[in-house]
Formats: sequence, structure tokens, C-alpha cells
Amino acid sequence: MDAADLAGIGCGLLAALFLASGVPKIRRPFGLALALIRFGVVKRVRPGLGRVLGVVEVAAGVAVAVSPVLFPAALAALALLVAFTAVVVRSVLAGQSVECACFGTGETTSWATVARNLVLIGVAAFLAAVPAVPSMEQRISGLLIGGAITCGYLLISTLAVLKPFSVRIDG
Repeated sequence: MDAADLAGIGCGLLAALFLASGVPKIRRPFGLALALIRFGVVKRVRPGLGRVLGVVEVAAGVAVAVSPVLFPAALAALALLVAFTAVVVRSVLAGQSVECACFGTGETTSWATVARNLVLIGVAAFLAAVPAVPSMEQRISGLLIGGAITCGYLLISTLAVLKPFSVRIDG
């Protein structure tokens, strides 16, 4: 496996995650609009801003997936991830557990959110720095791998929120 293969996997992972995160925000922007208030980014509910952020995430995901010049797309993804992580770190350091609307699953912020984002920042930084540009074949393979990882992550995070296997004894 060479650098172009790894870049293809990185492109696929970031593309799948940005698409999985952005599409719910476009469809249901109110959750992100509330999260932005909870994070202290805005003072009032602005669903239009939630929708715009969703569109920006989808655009970043598509750009990383198909852009013939990888550096600008990777840099845009990196900037988004750094901004999101800064907001989450500030919240976690303040002792807040905010429902972030990250993937539309009701996930609340924690140090695990920060750790996930740091890994993604590392992937985006690698893509911005790697001199090898993956071929379309490598990007398609990367999308399959990234899609599988994203589906697994979303399944686990949804199960963590819904807790379908927990037992409650009310008595």
C-alpha cells in the first residue's frame, strides 16, 4: 500500500463523514440551529445557518472525493474540522455536554467527540501534505472503505444514544 492508496482511503473517509454529517443538517437544520445557541456561537435560532453549514460540509465532502487537485479540498476539510473541534473543546472544558447535531443522531459532546475530530484532523492534514494524488480507482475504493467505517460509526453512535439493549426495572 503506497501513499496514493492511503490518500484514497483518507479521501473516502472524509467524504463519507462530511456527507453523512451535512445531509441531515440540510434536511433538518433546526437541530444544528439549537446546537449553535448551546455552543454560544449565536444568540438566536437561525435554521438558515444550520442549512448553510450542512451545504458547506457536503461541498467539502464532494470536493475531497472528486477534486483533481487535492490540496485545496483537504485544506477546506481541515479548516472545518479545526473550527468544529475548537467549539467542542471550549464546550467540554466549560463542563457542558451539548447535543451537537453532528450526524443528526442526538450525539452529545464529550472528550470522545474531541478524540474523533482529532483523528479526522490528522487525516485531513495528511491529505493536505501528501504529494501523491489518488487515482479515481483509489478514491472509489476509499469511498467504499470510508463508507463502511462511517456506517459502523453511525450505527455505534446511534445505539449509544438509543440504548436499545438497556434494561430498566421500574418497580
